Amino acid sequence: MTKDQKTLTDESKRKFVKGLALLVGSTAATAFLTTKSMSVALAHTIESEKTIAVEPLTDGKVFSLNQLKQLKSICAIVIPKTDTLGAAEVNTHGFIDNQLFHCYDKSAQEKAKQLLSLINVVAEKVFSQSFIALKQTQQFELLTELDLGIKNFSSTERQDFKLLKQLICFGYYTSEVGASQELRYLAVPGGYKGSIAYEKTDASWGSQGLYY
Repeated sequence: MTKDQKTLTDESKRKFVKGLALLVGSTAATAFLTTKSMSVALAHTIESEKTIAVEPLTDGKVFSLNQLKQLKSICAIVIPKTDTLGAAEVNTHGFIDNQLFHCYDKSAQEKAKQLLSLINVVAEKVFSQSFIALKQTQQFELLTELDLGIKNFSSTERQDFKLLKQLICFGYYTSEVGASQELRYLAVPGGYKGSIAYEKTDASWGSQGLYY
């Protein structure tokens, strides 16, 4: 990794990952933690980690093959590879395609596709190349402008990008790498204490979570 690439990786991680975790923990938590959203996410995660297809080879459920490749590049900028695998390496682009298909309506799917098209249009306008053909520094520059809603991007398009970022974060941190390597993981945070003083004359413990 060159010095410039490391700077880009560190900078992108600071500006995106920290903010994304806060977003998912607040404004997006309700939408993501529904029974359907979580069950679809976990089912796809388990299946994709058995036979993970990092490089898109065919059209997805929502996105075309070229759009999936573009989305993979965006995932690589938003959550890049560092000491652990990044979003692109754990097939977050495939996760988003699956999640949009099963958990979002046609309107949301179209907005996501239109956003990818817009990113390509701006890349061609500014750099005379498609987004996936740009250097990482150019991709980062363009996505930063979109994230701020400045120059070639509006505040509405900034909001559409926010949903995409939330999905990237959700997809990455429900993967095995994101959940257990990028984040700290303990099945029972703080430790399991299995020994509690108990006298034979004490009543047994019950649970309010059980319904009879």
